[in-house]
Amino acid sequence: MTTRVEIEVEVDEEAVRALAVGDEVQADLGRRMDAVVEVGQATAPVDTGEYRSKIHRVQGHDDDGTVHVDADADHSIYVELGTRQTDRTGRRIHLPHHTLGHALDAAGGDH
Repeated sequence: MTTRVEIEVEVDEEAVRALAVGDEVQADLGRRMDAVVEVGQATAPVDTGEYRSKIHRVQGHDDDGTVHVDADADHSIYVELGTRQTDRTGRRIHLPHHTLGHALDAAGGDH
């Protein structure tokens, strides 16, 4: 014999949004992103040092509470994702480093 139970839940979406942009949550996210910056700068490949020096936490947050880490050197995309440029033997010259993704993983946390 089976019993069926129905539960109706009303989610206060405004309260959930308010939590995400609240001071405590934002302070925690800020600390976590600062750790990402620290790891990213420590592990960034260095030629001129510009890429490493441009890794930073973006001040403030998005409307949904998202906090960003950015590397805004002009060539950051090529350091992160590499290029398809190859040498005459067909080997890629500029391999991807995925510095920020690895920094996000290495900084840890309970995500």
